[in-house]
Amino acid sequence: MDRFEELLLEGNLEQAEEYLKGLDRNSDETLYCWGRLYSRKGEETKAMAFYSKALEVNPNHEESRVRLELASGIFAFRDPNLYNH
Repeated sequence: MDRFEELLLEGNLEQAEEYLKGLDRNSDETLYCWGRLYSRKGEETKAMAFYSKALEVNPNHEESRVRLELASGIFAFRDPNLYNH
C-alpha cells in the first residue's frame, strides 16, 4: 500500500486508481483505500460505501470506522438550505 500512499500524496489520483484495480477487491485494506481515493476526489458518498464494505469484511478496521464516522458527521452537519442561494 506504500505505492498507493505515494500516489495519493502526490495527487496522482488516476494512477492511484489504476494501482488499486490490480489489488484484491475483497481485502479490507483495498476497500479502505478505495474509500480514501473517492474521498480525495470529493465523492464522499462513494467513499462512505467503501468504508462500510471494509467494515463488513473486517468489523475491527479502525481507520474505516473513523473515516465513516467523520464523513457521516459532515453530511449530518450540512444544511441543504445553504445551497439554494
